[in-house]
Amino acid sequence: MKDNAESFSIPAEIKQEAQEATLRLLPAKSKRVYEKEMVEFDNWRKKRGLGERAITEEYGKLTSYLKVGSRKYKTKKAKILERNQIEEFLKKTPDMEYLQVKVALILGVAGACRCNELTFLDISDVQDKGSYLYVLIPDTKTNISRSFTVMEEAFSVNAVEMCRKYISLRPKADGRRFFLRYVDGKCTTQHSGINTISKTFSKVASFLGLPDSESFTWHGMRRSSATLLANAGGDHCQASRWLEVDYGCGKLY
Repeated sequence: MKDNAESFSIPAEIKQEAQEATLRLLPAKSKRVYEKEMVEFDNWRKKRGLGERAITEEYGKLTSYLKVGSRKYKTKKAKILERNQIEEFLKKTPDMEYLQVKVALILGVAGACRCNELTFLDISDVQDKGSYLYVLIPDTKTNISRSFTVMEEAFSVNAVEMCRKYISLRPKADGRRFFLRYVDGKCTTQHSGINTISKTFSKVASFLGLPDSESFTWHGMRRSSATLLANAGGDHCQASRWLEVDYGCGKLY
């Protein structure tokens, strides 16, 4: 059996087809990053005269060691905010300085949005329906568009009016991005970048005086959204669909 295994080799054309098929499975947003890392690794391997099989044999023990070592590692759950903390922030912070943070918080929690989804949100994707806002997220991680609503009574403050106020401050001649740089109660024509939007949750935690506010990440906002859903009576599978992750409900969203 050993001799047969060692003498067995996969034809080059089949290897190529398999590699191309694997690349097609990569998310479009991550493909360039994967390919760049693969090229760098290939160059590193070739400079040292290492074949693909040599890499597998030489580093097999290291892989096993890392697997054993990782068993003791415990992941840290992202910190979340409770409803009363979110409402305290929305009530107490002055709009002159925090209006954009408030709106990003409202939309982020209401839709369990990823940071890049809000960063690249288009103004046309936010529709005012009177008593509520209808928000469309066309470009998601799962490549399936989704939508959510922001209701007036979502929090103890009127969340819809707060969003309307921000929209009214956007320059009329601006492009399509929903979030623009906000300074001293005014929106500029410059887009708000992903680094600015990503700090939303930590800014909320900092204002509330919570310890280690920098550790409140965007993922914590998504977890807060799921927690609010659960507290409102949502079940395990609803949370799975809401966050577009697989929590054992039989389908990956």
